[in-house]
Amino acid sequence: MDDLLLRVLYDVLVLLATVAAGYAVAWFRKRLGVEGMKRIEAELAAKQELAALAVRFVEQVYKDIHGEAKYQKAAEWLAARAGELGLKITPEEIKGLIEAALRTFKDEFGEEWAKQA
Repeated sequence: MDDLLLRVLYDVLVLLATVAAGYAVAWFRKRLGVEGMKRIEAELAAKQELAALAVRFVEQVYKDIHGEAKYQKAAEWLAARAGELGLKITPEEIKGLIEAALRTFKDEFGEEWAKQA
């Protein structure tokens, strides 16, 4: 009888510990902001995609301008599209995103990009 009682108490204790661990994990996730991190990652991915689109758009539409003027057109386009989507974006972010997208395209297309530009 004592063995049965101890076994039941042990099983209840294990069950309570499991439930407590579940609550602790949920609390830590909320506290650490996992959901917030996912939102930030999604926002960054959207900004990066917009920057890539801005570079492609400017390369296609504004073939006759170069350098800083072309960057300005890409920055204006990116800022406008981000605003339409409700994304907050700073001028520093715009510059970094456009430069990163441009570098990616140059690395990806190499010689062909240089011939086109």
